Amino acid sequence: MSFYLSKILWLILNPFNIFIFITLLSIFLYFIKLSRLSLIIFFINFVFISFISFFPIGSYLIYTIEKEYHSNIKPPEKVDGILILGGATIPQLYIEYDQISLNGSAERLVESIFIIKKFDKAKVIFSGGSGLLNRPSLDHAQVAKFFYKKIGIETNKIIFEDNSRNTYENIIYSKKIANPKINENWLLITTASHMKRALLIADKNNWKLIPYAVDFKNIKDFKLIPNLNLLTNLNSFQQGSHEWLGLVSYYLMGRTDKIF
Repeated sequence: MSFYLSKILWLILNPFNIFIFITLLSIFLYFIKLSRLSLIIFFINFVFISFISFFPIGSYLIYTIEKEYHSNIKPPEKVDGILILGGATIPQLYIEYDQISLNGSAERLVESIFIIKKFDKAKVIFSGGSGLLNRPSLDHAQVAKFFYKKIGIETNKIIFEDNSRNTYENIIYSKKIANPKINENWLLITTASHMKRALLIADKNNWKLIPYAVDFKNIKDFKLIPNLNLLTNLNSFQQGSHEWLGLVSYYLMGRTDKIF
């Protein structure tokens, strides 16, 4: 139930959807002779969109999460298990063209190749089902399996968990498979801005994971200064909002013990 609720809430709270809704609302108010109220709402909406377009607010939201993992880019000497979170592939295009299709988080898969080869005795779990409401068969695990096979990695040594639909289920289902022992070192590979949420869920479920952050979106010396990368700033704001909304909502649902 919470999976469907989260999808509905994101449709409502998605910044782009909110901007469009407010714009349509202001137009509607104008046509029903509430022109003063319409202009006020339109002006506030315009100022806010302009602000997040010229200032990298979204990148800053992402940076505040990423910076904790700037030093977590090297694995420890001893690794007993490796957990790779899905989300780097586009299953629908894979089915359509029978080719590997990766998105902006491709580093999750690319970096995992080197880690799997480095720790060839470690247990490996790839976790990623379908996050789509209407296409449950389009899971990330099947694309990842095809990717590893083509790249020359023995897929029979990787356990592909394909039932999870979100980060919470990634951790819960993977822990059942891993059955980690207290003294084992399990490495978690995922996007740097996504790492905090995954680790908080694992901590809540008594699984101590070692972060191996990949797919950073900002340089270490990030500065919040205006620029003309308007579309990039808008897209980053959407991504940053999604991560922070995830942190807050998981805490409110009791899936984590803290927001950050």
